[in-house]
Amino acid sequence: MAPFSLLTQRNVTIACFALHNFIRKEGLSDDFFDEYDHPNVRLQDGDEHAQDGGEEEVAYHGSAADREFMSQLRDQIAQELMQNNEREMENNKITLFRSLNAQSTNYTVKAKIISMWNKKMNGSDSQIYRVDMLLMDEEGSFIQCSCLHKLFKRFLKFFVVDDCLLFHKPSLAKDTTKIKVTGNDQKLSLYAFSSVLKTENWSGPRYFFRFTDFKSVLSKKVEVNTPIDFIGYVVVSYPIEDANRKDGSKTKRMNITLKDLEDQKISLTLWENYAISLSEYMNDKNRPDHVVILVHFGTANIYQGKIGLTNMFEASRVFINSDLDQIQEFKDGYIEKEFSNSSSIKQSCSQVISSAEDEFLNAEDFVLTAYIASISVEKKVIIVGTVITISNDKPWYYLSCNNCKKQIEEKSTLVEKDDGSFDVLDEKTFECINSDCDAVDVVPVYRYKIPLRVQDSTGTVSCTLFDYEAIKLIKKTSKELLDVYSKVDNSTEGSFQSLPSEFDILINKKFAFQIKISSFNISNQIENYGISMLSCDDDILSALENKWKINDSDMSDSNVQCLSDSVGNVKCCSKGSQSVIGDSVTPDNFDVNDQDQSKFENIKRNLQDVYDVDAVQSSSTKRRNSPGNDNLNDDVNLDLITPKLEK
Repeated sequence: MAPFSLLTQRNVTIACFALHNFIRKEGLSDDFFDEYDHPNVRLQDGDEHAQDGGEEEVAYHGSAADREFMSQLRDQIAQELMQNNEREMENNKITLFRSLNAQSTNYTVKAKIISMWNKKMNGSDSQIYRVDMLLMDEEGSFIQCSCLHKLFKRFLKFFVVDDCLLFHKPSLAKDTTKIKVTGNDQKLSLYAFSSVLKTENWSGPRYFFRFTDFKSVLSKKVEVNTPIDFIGYVVVSYPIEDANRKDGSKTKRMNITLKDLEDQKISLTLWENYAISLSEYMNDKNRPDHVVILVHFGTANIYQGKIGLTNMFEASRVFINSDLDQIQEFKDGYIEKEFSNSSSIKQSCSQVISSAEDEFLNAEDFVLTAYIASISVEKKVIIVGTVITISNDKPWYYLSCNNCKKQIEEKSTLVEKDDGSFDVLDEKTFECINSDCDAVDVVPVYRYKIPLRVQDSTGTVSCTLFDYEAIKLIKKTSKELLDVYSKVDNSTEGSFQSLPSEFDILINKKFAFQIKISSFNISNQIENYGISMLSCDDDILSALENKWKINDSDMSDSNVQCLSDSVGNVKCCSKGSQSVIGDSVTPDNFDVNDQDQSKFENIKRNLQDVYDVDAVQSSSTKRRNSPGNDNLNDDVNLDLITPKLEK
């Protein structure tokens, strides 16, 4: 515009501003606005609208030096306008969230984006209807904010998590979501007259957490689906798995056991991207030994009668070993407490339960069923066998405590009447038989304990299939089956005239089992073992058969070894000697006798309260027949099969 007079240049500029503001205020659709509103649009000189169809190029006015001068001048003016606008917004009185009201929209708020998520169009997963954000002001108060899709191109470039923004003239709207993340039924909404600018001037906290302790959750002092913050040490993480949403679509789920500084343990379930991120982190062989998770805006939930923690599908923020002061302070306190205990040498790292394939193929304790009875130490072992029958003289379900999964007993409450006699209240109450359980209100939960008879080429043994693995095979809960099949008696653990037909999928099926030899089995000589894990995967069965030469009819002495109290299946995530479970690297050879035994105490740690196996005592009272030889265990030395070493 250099060749035109200053008056003409001024009038053209004013006209452009007027036209621009008219289009913006009226919300008109304009192709050029749509193009240049894009945050990554590339502005070209002069010929950006030249066409390939042979049209004449737009004529330039003035010399190249004039055009360069005007280009720099435009940039300078634009920069100064933006800076002036930002100063004006900051100079305006900042309104805090607690002072917002619907009487006016002429206010400016300064806020930090804590989390952000998208709402999809109804019936379309590819189109976004609205962007929602969780904002925090400099006082640490929170409010939800929304931006509709028609305004995306104006504001999306500003929406970056953890950035601080100035919102001028936002409108207040009613929050119609079912769960009010901030506890406020009002939210901010951006509209045509709103404006947004990024600012570096932030004097508020980095984050503001209001932590809830695990005991309050377990004692049900926290209402379900109420947003809470919590922090805990990862005791163990389980394999990530597929799950179904309520609408039938697929998602990912990962279960974790957390412990706080008060030694309270609780289950945490992470979903979707949160689960994927944690799974990748936990299975990284270079990760730290100790893992602490902080969940911002998580919630408590109840699944199958048991209370636990979970993330919200949208608003939650999950921090895994981040550089937050709260995480470092918690980790230091946890480790210090572990070392201050008398058993400090057993202080452990965060454990990883691998996939079924890794758990079976990396196991070093395989045993034939005939030799299980000779085991005299608590441990988990692998067996391979076929389910030949399900005992119909034992119940296949039990009433469990919603807190610890142990069996519960029904209690009757007696009330003294006016005549001195007593009456039994109709209301049922339950008491957990586990003396260590601290459940306040015991809620009965039906769980599986299916009594299987498993057979291999050396014998038959009784094994109990519990809830966690049973549901994966049967695809129904025990309560769902109980609602279908009528019960014969009214006892706590009634029996049925016939077993549910859903159990037929187990009969004559070959499985690899990981079973637990407990102190109860050993001290009471009870041959009924709890199943920790099982798999009918053909590749796993084939690999086990090849590894342990299961089908070899003539077993040479060089292939067998006595069971000992050697290192079991628990693999500690230590950088020095062993990698994360599931890693294909073989640990360095070492002689246990030459090592400090305290270094291996943690590896021998029992995973009874780590893996999700229902902890109930066997209902069987039948003791195994003994020929009366007190030295039976000493006489038997063909217990554990180990693979041949390749020379």
